[in-house]
Amino acid sequence: MSSKPEKIDGMLADYIAQGAVGASIAFALDGQPTETITAGLADRRDGTPVTPDRLFKIGSCTKTFVAAALVRLAADGKVDLGAPIAQWFPDLPGAKEIGVRQLVNHRSGLPEFEYDIPMDPGRVWKPSELVDIAFKAGGQKSPGGPAVYNNTGYVLAGLLIEQVTGVSLGAYVRQAVLEPLSLRDTWSPATEAFPSERLVRGYYHRPPPPVGAGMDIASGGEMWRMEGVLPYSEELQDSSDTFPYSGAYGCGDMVSTPGDLVSFMGGLFAGKVVSPSWFEEMFGKRAPVSFPGTRLRETGAGLFQSSYGGRDFYGHQGSIPGYVCVMQHDPGSGLTIAMASNVGSGNRLSFQASGLHEVVDEAIRAILD
Repeated sequence: MSSKPEKIDGMLADYIAQGAVGASIAFALDGQPTETITAGLADRRDGTPVTPDRLFKIGSCTKTFVAAALVRLAADGKVDLGAPIAQWFPDLPGAKEIGVRQLVNHRSGLPEFEYDIPMDPGRVWKPSELVDIAFKAGGQKSPGGPAVYNNTGYVLAGLLIEQVTGVSLGAYVRQAVLEPLSLRDTWSPATEAFPSERLVRGYYHRPPPPVGAGMDIASGGEMWRMEGVLPYSEELQDSSDTFPYSGAYGCGDMVSTPGDLVSFMGGLFAGKVVSPSWFEEMFGKRAPVSFPGTRLRETGAGLFQSSYGGRDFYGHQGSIPGYVCVMQHDPGSGLTIAMASNVGSGNRLSFQASGLHEVVDEAIRAILD
């Protein structure tokens, strides 16, 4: 009988063989030490392998860190999560009706910018410019309605944190979340320096769309505007620098290792970031969601309920051009698991975008069997 790491090593080898480039997976079971298994390449140019200390872009997994930082601010009496955001954003349409909590639970009704932001690798975006893109795209709805995935709320949450604390978003996330958990392999590059030499290169699959294919994301339409940046190709293309960190900011700029993500999720659920009563602001009061092409089923604030390995897990998933990441915790078994890969695609239905989730399924079953 193979040991758990050996089984997972085989799963990662299969994942690489099917079209991934590199991957790292970490897990900890009920207080035991974290184990990390890696496979494949961090850089195809020189054959550098992925090692446990290599950093990955974690995309929307950033949101859990930002939501935790916001709740920590509330726990310290600096912010009322039920207060309208108009006191920080008086000129924002509808700000008097949108509550602080709604910025991070996807119920703000704010318009979205992600599908309309132009890919400009050399541009440094101001967070306010991302909000401007969202409102130009339109689609604002009344707050408090059905949960609709929204990045704009997290940009505003980051700006709110900066206004209240007087420091950058990355600095406050470090102070409120990273340092209490002794996380040393996680950074917010939009607002702080980080060791970029440790970042794995990201690779993107952008095949030509089939004739007559639907353009909506649920049918396989492309999430990001890659025209003029990456051509259509069946081959993987280096996309490491296509989406600048400033274009993601509080909704997706962070880099980390799966080992740190496991420590983060375990510490969050153990009450080491905010007390259990304040953690309910993130974990409780969940609303049902329907996001086609994802496993997300319920949303709290920075935490989603999803099904992995036939169990209900809580955490987040993230993607940014050339990278996919997932971090999950199961309160029942005590298992915390995180996986990151340096392939991705704007088509959620493609292997490069979704194949990682099946590896996590298999790994969970191997660990808990």
